[in-house]
Amino acid sequence: MGIMTRLRDAVNTYPKILWFLAFGGFLNVAGLSFIWPLNSLYISGELGRPLTVAGIVLLLHSAGASIGQLTGGTLFDKIGGRPVLLLGLFSSATLMSLIGLFDSWPLYVTVMFLYGFTASLTFPALNAFAAKSWPEGGRRAFNFIYVANNIGVAVGTAAGGLVASYSFQLAFFSAAFTFLLFAVFVLFKIHDRPVSPEAQAARAAQAASANETAAAGVLIERKIPWVPVMSLFVGFLTIWVVYVQWQTSISVHMQENGIALSMYSLLWTINGVLIFAGQPLLAYVVKYFKTLSSQMYLGTALFLLCYAILLTADSYWVFMIGMIILTFGEMLLWPGIPAAVAQLSPPSRAGFLQGLIGSASTAGRMLGPMLGGLLYDNTSFSTLLMVMVFLHALPTAAFILYARTHKKERT
Repeated sequence: MGIMTRLRDAVNTYPKILWFLAFGGFLNVAGLSFIWPLNSLYISGELGRPLTVAGIVLLLHSAGASIGQLTGGTLFDKIGGRPVLLLGLFSSATLMSLIGLFDSWPLYVTVMFLYGFTASLTFPALNAFAAKSWPEGGRRAFNFIYVANNIGVAVGTAAGGLVASYSFQLAFFSAAFTFLLFAVFVLFKIHDRPVSPEAQAARAAQAASANETAAAGVLIERKIPWVPVMSLFVGFLTIWVVYVQWQTSISVHMQENGIALSMYSLLWTINGVLIFAGQPLLAYVVKYFKTLSSQMYLGTALFLLCYAILLTADSYWVFMIGMIILTFGEMLLWPGIPAAVAQLSPPSRAGFLQGLIGSASTAGRMLGPMLGGLLYDNTSFSTLLMVMVFLHALPTAAFILYARTHKKERT
């Protein structure tokens, strides 16, 4: 009885709509995870193109994704989240079906750009939905969505690696099916409902603390604090340039050194499992690193340590240790940065700013494969890792600037 009570209390900790959003995020990322870890391998292995060309294709894909993030966030503010989710999901399912049906290099390049756009419409909508539904939750709302997403990563990459070992086309169709399943779930379970009284009260308190004032009964929103917002943008973009090497150059290096595709996919399964199982440890760490800026510093330091360790990589176990360290770094960074943006956002621009910060991640995914591919093809793997190590200075400086300017803004 005690166990059931604790389970019920744990479930009731989060609003019902947040559970729906989390399950939707799980389905969405599971579908994406059938494809994204395998793109470089498919382009270089199945389509016979060099890694630099694969990096250019992924650059185009991420360019579409950056536009999609901004568009999705802007549309959320104008028409609500449900239409944005449905548009993105049905379009993505159609595009995945096309490249499953037709084996064509020009079609693949075109679809990857469009797919980047359509698949990215959903992310700012989900984040803005979470912030709107539970503003008093702060970082916890974003962390909840993040954990659900990464369970999707664990399931999707494990299934995707297995399915792709038989047929890449089957992996494309599997992704399309998952997007359609999420779309059906949105039709029945996710709606743009009015904000609850509790959420309204929390938003009013947040508005008051952020110096939003009322004159003659009319709420005057503060302007967007662009300096801390753009500091987060630069830091998020750069840290993604570093992170995405695991999906591109590092994956190819492992393949060329005789590590099987299934073993590479296992690393991402470990990533997803750790994100779920490591939440108690994360809660303990957050008690000591209470501010979002301090969590960003620690996360960046863990990323740096991961790449420093990879410089000694001579076996699969070193890659596994690196992935474990990387995972704890992203557990601090990935929910923390959108939560920081939500704190900075005027309510009417919440979707836009979530789309803006999301476009930073996709811009990092756009530049990362190109930079990594050029370094890998023209220098050496160790040189690539050294560049990534030194690149950590930029997000560190950006997060320091955010902390200082945000403190001034709140004061």
